Amino acid sequence: MRRNWAQTTGGILGSGLVLAMLFANQLGLDNNPVWGAKRFIFFFIGILILAASLFYRENNFIGQAFNTYTGQFYLAIGVLSASIIVIYIWVVSIGLWTTWPNETNYYDLLATAFSHGQISLEVQPDPALFTLENIYEPGSREGIPVLWDASFYKGKYYLYWGPTPAMLLALIKPFYTQPIGDKIPTFVFVTGTFIFITLLILELWKKYYLETPRWAILLGIASAGLVNPMLYILIEARIYEAAIISGQFFLIGGLYWLFTAFNHPSTTRLSLAGLFFALAIGSRTTLALPIAFLALITLLWAVKSQRERVFALITAFALPLILGAVSYGWYNQARFDSITEFGYRYQLTSYNLYESLDETFSLAYTPPNLYKTLFNPLERRVTFPYIFPTRWVGPDWLANGNYPKSYLLLAEGITGIFIASPFMLFAFLAGLNKNKNFRWILTCLAGSSLLIFFTLQIFFFTTMRYLLDLIPALSLLTVIGFWQGLSGLKTRPVAWYLFTTLGVVLCIYSIAIGLLLPISGHLEAYRVFNPELLRKMTLTFNSLINK
Repeated sequence: MRRNWAQTTGGILGSGLVLAMLFANQLGLDNNPVWGAKRFIFFFIGILILAASLFYRENNFIGQAFNTYTGQFYLAIGVLSASIIVIYIWVVSIGLWTTWPNETNYYDLLATAFSHGQISLEVQPDPALFTLENIYEPGSREGIPVLWDASFYKGKYYLYWGPTPAMLLALIKPFYTQPIGDKIPTFVFVTGTFIFITLLILELWKKYYLETPRWAILLGIASAGLVNPMLYILIEARIYEAAIISGQFFLIGGLYWLFTAFNHPSTTRLSLAGLFFALAIGSRTTLALPIAFLALITLLWAVKSQRERVFALITAFALPLILGAVSYGWYNQARFDSITEFGYRYQLTSYNLYESLDETFSLAYTPPNLYKTLFNPLERRVTFPYIFPTRWVGPDWLANGNYPKSYLLLAEGITGIFIASPFMLFAFLAGLNKNKNFRWILTCLAGSSLLIFFTLQIFFFTTMRYLLDLIPALSLLTVIGFWQGLSGLKTRPVAWYLFTTLGVVLCIYSIAIGLLLPISGHLEAYRVFNPELLRKMTLTFNSLINK
């Protein structure tokens, strides 16, 4: 009887949603004859409900998903993950759903060049550039249009950003010739990074933390998907953000294949790990150092625990990395006549990097960068969205230090990790797990995170999007640390309850900040592209808060 009731209800509800969306104009539900994202979402939900009601059996996949504890848990994960991806779509479109305002399409330019068999962009430089004695001095180019931040060498434009995303887009160009804005790959890689983080969380839970409450698994997934700056970078989503998140997609994907190989040794998994790591460097060159560390740990793991298969496993892992390094070297040689030149010094930007390249990295930048990365505070206002990222609110003695003249203290807004995401303090507890095999995983996560963190501190400026180089791996350490705390306190009920309450509160706070900062940090984008939405949100939240 229960099954028949559920099937009948599902069939009516699913059919109703499908029909309502099909005839939304005639029913007065939607005045726009063009289907928007909301209409597609409700139509798709209706189809799913209708299909579930038609094919439901207690012993099949659908029945197990609804009637077993494990099935309900994985269904909850699916619903949560889908909801987070819908939030990504809302944010990347600035609430417009079907329209995604783009600022740059640089990767599309490079993909088009690749599809035509060349490595320089097809954009023709202004002839006036060829008359300049010092083209890399910003003042000498005044009034001359240039492809901003592109690299200019021997009369051609190149991109110093890694070519991996453009290589992938080039596969599409023969079938889709329209320009593809950099928001598209940014969104795809953010979504893909979140999916790999979710898979890693589930892998770690099943292997090492099976006694962890399932609500804590869902909490970890929500935190990793919505923590700042996962949403923040989706608003502008230029090539800068696309390159960073592409690197993270392949880095976290590589970690997924590597960690599953640690638990279930396989040449296939290690080959995929090596391939993903090679593509990560091809997206974000600064990941070469942490990936070299991961390669060293993988070698030590294979030698110590897989002696009988060590050669096959290491070859499977190393071959994609070697091929990637050789290919990138050839690419650099073909562009800039040097296998170690990535084009950074040849940028046409606000600074003469050609003459000051040696000042882009310095240990002298560490004190202010460290403050900005960890503790730079929020600006608070009385009206929506209430909190705003700041460029610098640190002490004067730190701001007025003896730094190289190229240091940009006030470059862009940034909110410190422990200010915007205090839930990440639990990452320090991750090291309490003493499982021997887990130590390999922990060493990889902690070591690569520290190397990324160090790289960020010695660069000549820091900003919100750079946090994304660190946040995905740090999110995994945070989830592990929180679970470890729950496990360690399970025999002490009062302490466990207090720890749990603190964790949930900090997680909810971190998610709330992660949702607000994309709005406050990009108010101008909302004013330009969706002022009505901004007005409605402002009136709604101000009326709620001021009651």
